[in-house]
Amino acid sequence: MRVGVVSDSHDNVFAIRRAGEELRRRGVGLVLHAGDWVSPFSARFLREALGEGVRIVGVWGNNEGERPYFLEVARKFGVEVAGEAAELEVAGRRVAVYHGTSPILLRALVESGLYDVVVYGHTHQAVVERRGGTLVVNPGELCGCLTGRSTYAVVDLDKLEVDLFFL
Repeated sequence: MRVGVVSDSHDNVFAIRRAGEELRRRGVGLVLHAGDWVSPFSARFLREALGEGVRIVGVWGNNEGERPYFLEVARKFGVEVAGEAAELEVAGRRVAVYHGTSPILLRALVESGLYDVVVYGHTHQAVVERRGGTLVVNPGELCGCLTGRSTYAVVDLDKLEVDLFFL
């Protein structure tokens, strides 16, 4: 199974829509958002770009303001927001998603040995590495506001391989 991974979209509607369209074209069955969506409309635009057949699961970042209304909008558009972190079983793989605001908590997730894949964001820097038996993925920033590059990732859960893409 192919999983799309985004983070730090920071209300960049153009990047959200374009990434959603590209992820749909790449045949992902699930998109993980590692936080800093910012406004509720970000969830709506991602859903509209992906269409109805792709599951979307996200977590909070440190820049979401109106969380109760965000949850209302997310539910309306079929976007799952797990809270501060998410644990999923996908295609026989254990996956954790966390924004990454605490290096201590991030390290604990990665070094716990509980997960095949740990997804995080927050730093706006793309990272793909293996630590022990865990694939660690930060897709960088979808918004492109700090690095000037809008990036996202696709994880092949069967092979535990990652491709990083630029918009």
